[in-house]
Amino acid sequence: MAQQQLKDLPVLSEYDISPITGFLPVEEPLQVLPNPYFAPWEETFQKFNGLLLASRLRQYVNELPVLDAAKLETKAEQRRGYLILCMLSHAYVWGKHEQAAEVLPAALAVPWQKVADMLEIQPVLTHAAVVMWNWRLLYKDGPRDLNNLDTLGTLSGSSDESWFYLVTTAIEATGAPVLSKILNAIQHARDNTIVGLTQELEGIRGIIEDLVSVLRRMFERCDPYVFYWKVRPYLAGWENMAEAGLPDGVRYEGVDNGGYKRLAGGSAAQSSLIHALDIAFGVEHHPTGFRPNKAGASASANSSPAVPSPSPAATGAPAAVKPTNFIQKMRFYMPGPHRSFLTHLTEVSNIRQFVTEKAAGERTTEVENLITVYDECVHQIKVFRDVHIQMVTLYIVMQANRGPSISHGGFAHQPHAQAQKTEPSANGTADKSAAAANGANTSNVTGEKPSKGSSILYPQKVIFGAPYGLAKKQEAGNDVVRGTGGTDLIPFLRQSRDETNESKIVPTPSITARKHSTAA
Repeated sequence: MAQQQLKDLPVLSEYDISPITGFLPVEEPLQVLPNPYFAPWEETFQKFNGLLLASRLRQYVNELPVLDAAKLETKAEQRRGYLILCMLSHAYVWGKHEQAAEVLPAALAVPWQKVADMLEIQPVLTHAAVVMWNWRLLYKDGPRDLNNLDTLGTLSGSSDESWFYLVTTAIEATGAPVLSKILNAIQHARDNTIVGLTQELEGIRGIIEDLVSVLRRMFERCDPYVFYWKVRPYLAGWENMAEAGLPDGVRYEGVDNGGYKRLAGGSAAQSSLIHALDIAFGVEHHPTGFRPNKAGASASANSSPAVPSPSPAATGAPAAVKPTNFIQKMRFYMPGPHRSFLTHLTEVSNIRQFVTEKAAGERTTEVENLITVYDECVHQIKVFRDVHIQMVTLYIVMQANRGPSISHGGFAHQPHAQAQKTEPSANGTADKSAAAANGANTSNVTGEKPSKGSSILYPQKVIFGAPYGLAKKQEAGNDVVRGTGGTDLIPFLRQSRDETNESKIVPTPSITARKHSTAA
């Protein structure tokens, strides 16, 4: 490697990144927009949980003025405006026991698109919105950890949702020092300093172990039932969401001639921190179900410096035939400076190449130590993904297969037009809903035959003839559990985990490979 041909290493501050706080902002996110011009947004944000509960949010939002997002002068103001518009828009689209709204009014759509452009991000709820820009410190001089963090807003109003976001915020804070260490490690590889590189990798290994510990804390205060049925539906975007009532996506009134957009929702795959680790250790990700043989793989799936393309439907282009690399596409949902940093990091990343070259040569004690520590780092990334799969299994797959744990899924849903038919009659006829709640008959509370696809036991499955977003019982024969980003969740996560494991210098069989070997 000729020194004069090497590109300069990225400077974190040039990409809106701090060596102390990482991808999180250095200052706390604003808790209120200072310009009174935006009072309508702030007032709606303060009461939107109540409006949603009362099924009056859409009516209220439809009366809001279209404000000019250009009046958000600072980056902090833009992030606050983006957070507000993300939450109000997703609450509007998915509602509460309402049919999904496929048209987003201009009062939300126009400024949302504008502020998203300013932040170089997409007008849809993202990891950046609910994790990176949705927190405050309980004690101003305290650390950014789970003992000192609170959220600025939630869609469900539940503490479980707050904990879900804050665990991920704490992961971002815990992982912040790894970015400087990755850059130091790259420099050591350039300088051919095996001992220095090994020391940096030891530090990185410890940080990744800490990330795993923080992730495991999700189980403490985020209830799987509450998450699946009350929180997760609002995090979904509108790509691959036909089964949730949005086959064409959402039409943004006043934006792009009012055309439909198909955009993925919030996803852990939008974390720039995890992408940086993958890049540093040469973890190659491919479209789900498409994994080239190592011998035939000529370039890393993470090696392209090009910004990932949005969904074809989001731009009005015809759908592509080739499979989508979901992890690469998720960079399209990151803030622009962070996405650019990952591109730059990809261009200078050399750690895996250096360790591989050393492993192919004389195996001195220093080289053996280097290989061991490198593989331990990769293993910890794999463990992180193992825990994530366990979490998805408990919080999503098991909940979808089980269905609501009480007869009405926690809700005794009766449209107003039908309520009169379920009250006791003058001659003392018993309320039919009581028998239905006990499973005594298969008709609905009005005595009418249930409509096709409906269920008296699982009213969340179909509300007013339309699916209630992603909160539904998994149907028999359907193995696809859709993620909020629109993926077939479990195959995607398992492949990502196995691809991580394959990046070790000394390979170890993955769980999937062992299962296949046993079956054979």
